Amino acid sequence: MSSVVTIDGNVCTNPIVTNFSSIICIVPPTTVLSNAQVSIVVTSDTLSETLSNAFIYDVTNTPSITSVSPTVFTIAGGEFVINGTNFGTGLATVFIGTTKANVISTSSTEIIANLPSLPPGIYSVRISTDNGYARPIVSIEYRFYIQNISPQVGSLYGGTDVYVQGEGFDSSSIVTFTNDDKQVSCDIISIESNQIHCKTATAASRAIISSNGIDPIYGTGFAWSPRHLTVQQGSIVEWQWSTSALLSTLNYKIQQIENSYDTVAFDGGFDSGIASSSGKVHRMQNDSA
Repeated sequence: MSSVVTIDGNVCTNPIVTNFSSIICIVPPTTVLSNAQVSIVVTSDTLSETLSNAFIYDVTNTPSITSVSPTVFTIAGGEFVINGTNFGTGLATVFIGTTKANVISTSSTEIIANLPSLPPGIYSVRISTDNGYARPIVSIEYRFYIQNISPQVGSLYGGTDVYVQGEGFDSSSIVTFTNDDKQVSCDIISIESNQIHCKTATAASRAIISSNGIDPIYGTGFAWSPRHLTVQQGSIVEWQWSTSALLSTLNYKIQQIENSYDTVAFDGGFDSGIASSSGKVHRMQNDSA
């Protein structure tokens, strides 16, 4: 057998029945603006009992919210201050929607809490104190959205200053650009709640060729590694070289030749300049190779 308790026609929630002689439940709110003496009704299946004028809603004892600050948060949450009256001296409980906040302090006129991280949206604030639930019901908003990105075209090499306008940004925000399965970062320069300034990283794929290859006759340091590489248009090819103590007199340079059999530099082709014992050079592949 289950019992339902109503106070002034509203259901008393979370009932706990003890030894079939006692019911403990949470008193529902009322819309009255002055003191009201109301009836309690207990219903068990088809049986009902009424206790007239058994409970008083006391306006002077009701916790009241006069202001909350701030009313807009990032999705990370943050410190929340609630001002009002009759909050009591015990530590209050604050719910943002159905999520419990971490209450730092409670006085009769002020509650300070750290709000949890929540998805964007509008949430009701419910406050439970020694004197019951506070009224009126107030709402706060968690914001996070992108409104505009400028510019919308940048260098494939990266280095473009990008400004992202929107709401709800904070120090934990990051910016990435995605294309299919590839992600390219945008290094943060500065962050405000409504704007992020970042600088794009290179979006081109990178292939590295080192001087650590092994020649079958002369050994390590006399061949590039890898010896053969196929790259797509738009890729960045980087050559890296350095010499060991045993090869201290060896210098390197990169030159473009007509084909894999030539040993003479191609006229007007790519050239890394004066040969050196260590260094690196890169170029973007404009054609498939």
